Amino acid sequence: MNPMPDLYRIFDTTLSCDFPLPELLQTSGEDNALSVKLGEGDPDQFDMQGFEKAFEWRDCDGRVICWCERMGDEYLYVFSSNATFHISSEGLISCFLHEGSTLQMLRHLLINQIIPRYLASTGRLLLHASAVTLENGKSVAFVGNSGFGKSTLVSSFHRNGARLINDDCILLECSENGVTAIGGLVGIRLFPDSVNAVFDEAAGFTNYTPYTDKQQLFLKSEVGDRLPEPCVLDAMFLLNDPRQESIDTVCIELVSGGEAMMAMIHSAFSLNPSDRKMIVHNFRNVGQAIGELLGLYSLQYPRVHERLPEVRAAVIERVDSGAGVQ
Repeated sequence: MNPMPDLYRIFDTTLSCDFPLPELLQTSGEDNALSVKLGEGDPDQFDMQGFEKAFEWRDCDGRVICWCERMGDEYLYVFSSNATFHISSEGLISCFLHEGSTLQMLRHLLINQIIPRYLASTGRLLLHASAVTLENGKSVAFVGNSGFGKSTLVSSFHRNGARLINDDCILLECSENGVTAIGGLVGIRLFPDSVNAVFDEAAGFTNYTPYTDKQQLFLKSEVGDRLPEPCVLDAMFLLNDPRQESIDTVCIELVSGGEAMMAMIHSAFSLNPSDRKMIVHNFRNVGQAIGELLGLYSLQYPRVHERLPEVRAAVIERVDSGAGVQ
């Protein structure tokens, strides 16, 4: 008899999984909304008859690193060197490990890519963003693509007294009190130079994939056996692209709802980015979010570790002043 799957919490969802997910907090006695299992056999032998390619991602050299196949409400996500994920119409995710890859890499892709995209397909708004609750009790989110400095920035806040909500993906919900942010994975991923600059020592950071120098640190010990409660956001900051422009000073400016909407749409997770219905749904969700009591700003700053205290001070000053809140 197979053992009962363990139950875990991620964002606002309980999931069952038949293999360990040490990155997540375990729970018990709750109905699971999502089921995950480790598939058997060679993923190359998966019957793809009837599936059609929906979209693909390429790296900066033009090489395909991931593609998605679709058949009705079923999806296949293929990460060429690591894993294949089959997402059924009933919410069952089957994970197939590729030869030469690792379970750690499979878990990374499952938690940080597949689950957020699946949850987005159920109508939730998940953003590629980082968030913290400051010492003054106010919560802020930072929106931007990979490489924009989100993790380094929130890590700097965290090391100086702020509580981490999430360093890469947040679930947003609108309520009568405003826009709330819900984290999923309590941890941080940083490149070694940021680890050395932000943290006094690298104790606890480990490598999680041979494909990047990034290291990760889990902070489950800081939150105990429960994920932090949802936090009402007081402000959202859109980060500038450091690869396109060199900034010498810290600059925070109020942005329009249209500019914020396009940035959030661009950063929203989606199971199928080519699905027009999902695009329309994301526009509706984002429109509702920016219509709530939430300060929306652009944040430009020099990507120099020594300037992080200056950036923190500017963010805190702007949030404290509340200037420009819609």
